[in-house]
Amino acid sequence: MRQRFVSAALAAGLAFLLAFLVSPIAYIFYYIYTQLAAVAPLLASPYYFDVSPAAFQNAFQIERAGSVYRLVLNGPDMGVIANSLWVGLTVALADTLLGLAIAFALAKYEFRGRTALGIVAAAPLIVVPFVTAYVIRIFLNPLWGTLNWAISSLGIPLRVEIRGLAAVALAQMFLYLPIAYLNIYTAVSRVDPTLEEVANNLGASGSRAARDIVLRLATPGIAAAFTLVFIMSIDDIAAPIIFQDYPEARKLMSYQIYQYFISSISGQISPATALLALILLAVSLAAFLAVRRYVGLSQYAMLVRQLRPRSYRPGPGGYALIALSFLVVIAAAAPLAGALVLVFADRWASSPLPSGLSPSLGLDRLETVLTNPYYVRGIENTVVYSLTATAAVVVMGILISVAAARFRGRAAGVLDALATAPIAIPGLVVAYSYFLALLPLSGWLAGCCPDIAHIINPLDNPATAIVIGYSVRKLPFAVRSMYAGLQQLHISTEEVSLNLGASYGRTLASVVLPLIRNNVISGALIAFVYMTSEVSLGVTLGSLKGLGYDHAMPITAVMSVDIQGSVNGLFYAAALGLILALIQIAAILLVTRVLKTRYGFIV
Repeated sequence: MRQRFVSAALAAGLAFLLAFLVSPIAYIFYYIYTQLAAVAPLLASPYYFDVSPAAFQNAFQIERAGSVYRLVLNGPDMGVIANSLWVGLTVALADTLLGLAIAFALAKYEFRGRTALGIVAAAPLIVVPFVTAYVIRIFLNPLWGTLNWAISSLGIPLRVEIRGLAAVALAQMFLYLPIAYLNIYTAVSRVDPTLEEVANNLGASGSRAARDIVLRLATPGIAAAFTLVFIMSIDDIAAPIIFQDYPEARKLMSYQIYQYFISSISGQISPATALLALILLAVSLAAFLAVRRYVGLSQYAMLVRQLRPRSYRPGPGGYALIALSFLVVIAAAAPLAGALVLVFADRWASSPLPSGLSPSLGLDRLETVLTNPYYVRGIENTVVYSLTATAAVVVMGILISVAAARFRGRAAGVLDALATAPIAIPGLVVAYSYFLALLPLSGWLAGCCPDIAHIINPLDNPATAIVIGYSVRKLPFAVRSMYAGLQQLHISTEEVSLNLGASYGRTLASVVLPLIRNNVISGALIAFVYMTSEVSLGVTLGSLKGLGYDHAMPITAVMSVDIQGSVNGLFYAAALGLILALIQIAAILLVTRVLKTRYGFIV
């Protein structure tokens, strides 16, 4: 009886993922195959790939004007494909190194302000799309930006200009640092402290034990952090949009795919965009599979999980690391603070700090976004899309987690891999695959099933593709949470109910689910929060129907349009961002304080 239900759950999970993840992405491969003659020349075009010396000649410049030095950082211009790889690798490497420093300081040293450092380091997990990137642009303004104001205030004869790809990379470093830090901190904290004690008893110093034992055993977490940040960086669209005034910022795969969606109202399909989506997918999957293979071959486990990580009193090097950590986390949290302050500011232009702060001004803007039909429509779309997708995620998450935990056979491993894969698949690829597959399908169905054709047509009704995309992309968060609960629940609990004559469906509903209730709720909440702040699907598929009071855009797409439109639009985008931030904070408090489970972007 149980095996029959588990087999049915396995079939349902595989069918869902094959239909809404594998098939649309496979269609990209098919489309590229049919358009080889059109896409092959693109790979040889210097616009897409150029590593000649000319690509690096303006990467950075140092000039002297009187007594002041001028440092200009542009980054290289190696073409759309190579630029994306350069930005992704640069951001991933920088965030991994900085995240390692912060994680090591928090996990291994005892010092005052340790708790505050941990809170501030995790604060940028609260996502305020586009507005935080815009605040970073204000910080970097070469004439009146906060960075040069701070340098001048310290009496340093230096003016820094960060532009082009360098500006995009720096913005992404700030935005994704918490992802690296949390993964590495978790890996470092899980290392068995008795191993360090053995090393200390054998004469190794604390620093050597940490270097030779902790760092080596935490390598899978470090590799996972690098890979996650790399994938998120090449998929990011917010920073390229904010810095699109620089030609180099537009020469990124993510921006090119986004720009294609903006001009897709006519229903034209671009072979070049399909090629970029395929390359984006291939690079992301290659990175993710390499890490999964490495982690799978290395068995790293904490022998005594309940022990606290071993910590030390810092020496001179430790205090230097702590000081660096405070400096980095404050800098990374500053854009979020600036984004929230913007809601209450009268203006932030031509000055390093916002001016005219007024609570009443912020309340007026919040009232506007909560009453104006255009903004209300965006909020309603976000809530409807996210709630609908969350319901689908809960149902499929339960079925997939039950099948993965209880089914014996290779199919369970396949299901587990497919359920985890959306973490590694860029949202832009998912959005483009849905557009590429659903547009001709709706045209084919228009003659025999016009109602169905209208529902799935991404130009007429992008809501369908958005909801499915949300549910597929955020499914791993719910599945991992529910699967963890099932792993902690002994199978004998189910067997008692089955021996008393209950069906497995009734056992699942009345015994299993109540016992893993917190795992189900926390997984659903985390998925819901990430849906409300989803950018890639929202700004691409959501823009297909165009503007107007009946638009299909979620909050993130509305913020994108406003922040690119007018100065006042920036402040209304910040008000929408504040609403998103409050939703995320409420979910974090509920998950961590009430449900007593972990909240984070952890593989």
